[in-house]
Amino acid sequence: MLTLALDSASLSKRQVIVATTLGTALEFYDFTIYSFFAIQIGQLFFPSASPVNQFLLSIGVFGVGFVVRPLGGIVIGAYADRVGRKKAMVLTIMMMALSCALIACAPTYAVAGIAAPFIVLAARLIQGFAAGGEFGPGTTLLVEYATDNTRAFFASWNFAATALGLALGAVVATLVNVALPKDAVLEWGWRVPFLLGIVAAPAGMLIRRRLEETLTHTSSGTKRPSGALKAALTTHLKLTVLGTFAELGGSVSVYVTAFFLPSHGVRALHLSPTSAVVSGVVSSLMLFAAAPLAGRLADRFSRKRVLVISRVVLLLSVYPAFAMLGAHPSMLMLCAVSAFLAIFVAGQIVPVLVMIPELFPKDVRATGIALTYVVSASFFGGFSPFIASWLVAQTGNPLAPAWYVAVACAVSLVPVIWLRDRTGEALD
Repeated sequence: MLTLALDSASLSKRQVIVATTLGTALEFYDFTIYSFFAIQIGQLFFPSASPVNQFLLSIGVFGVGFVVRPLGGIVIGAYADRVGRKKAMVLTIMMMALSCALIACAPTYAVAGIAAPFIVLAARLIQGFAAGGEFGPGTTLLVEYATDNTRAFFASWNFAATALGLALGAVVATLVNVALPKDAVLEWGWRVPFLLGIVAAPAGMLIRRRLEETLTHTSSGTKRPSGALKAALTTHLKLTVLGTFAELGGSVSVYVTAFFLPSHGVRALHLSPTSAVVSGVVSSLMLFAAAPLAGRLADRFSRKRVLVISRVVLLLSVYPAFAMLGAHPSMLMLCAVSAFLAIFVAGQIVPVLVMIPELFPKDVRATGIALTYVVSASFFGGFSPFIASWLVAQTGNPLAPAWYVAVACAVSLVPVIWLRDRTGEALD
């Protein structure tokens, strides 16, 4: 028989949130840092290729992390449902620290030859696997720690942590590039942000070890649950499918607004690279601030109400926002549009993020989140910047990505009809 252990006396609520979300923030910090230094990594690890191919190979290695994220989510999610959320979270943060260390200390091609890019590739595989496995156990633990009236607020912090990681990554990368000469950045400066990523891991592991496990097993001799993945794909298949498509709108929206829009401002609107970096930081900080607010509103006014209102507002406003930016391109307008859209992106992601674990039983919960959120983010979200760029190239219309976001939001409204809203109800 399974029971929930909710005695969190050893840690305050604030410490529980920090301990749980630190790994998620580290994941997206590492994500951002690699993308900012993709050019230097390409030059050092793929020197025999042309400059264009150096960049493409570097980005290709970066993209491998997306490929293994669903696998990590499924494997570590099932592990969390079998042996506990706490053990799974300690494992993922250790793997993230290892990936940062491998990249930070990796010998270049000039030193290690063909082994050099394979070391970076291995690091990205580990990081992607751990990143995929981080979100399910982390969100599950937050939901199970919370009271019936604070579950959305607690869960919101795992999404807020992704935004904080993005903002910190952009700030650290900017400081390195501003503080060091170009040659120093290429020679050793690009390693510094990865070294900083390692520092946060031991602190996270120490705090996470103090967490009370929310999934415990009685000593009655019953076997621990197994087959969480099978249950999610058979007994709970309808919920898994509905949850994945309910997440679609949020996944597409966040990747287009947070990742595509800043670079779109540089390529299509001829704004400066500084404008892209600043708008990226502004968007991330707005997501960080809006997520807990969305959680509070979802706890008070119901998940579906906040979700539907936010999704409909974003659907109706994304095209006018893109059009206004196209008509008045400037760093200020790019930041304003990014910040405005970020509010409603958070408003549609957070309610779904808590609705899904509320509907899965506790012995399938972490796996269920992995199959819905991680798969949706990896496939629908991860390919969104590419699809948005392709639409601009094919149509010649810089506003085409706005239609893509609007369609994704409209499609993902449909499965919400069949999702039960459990606002204020007992979890188990």
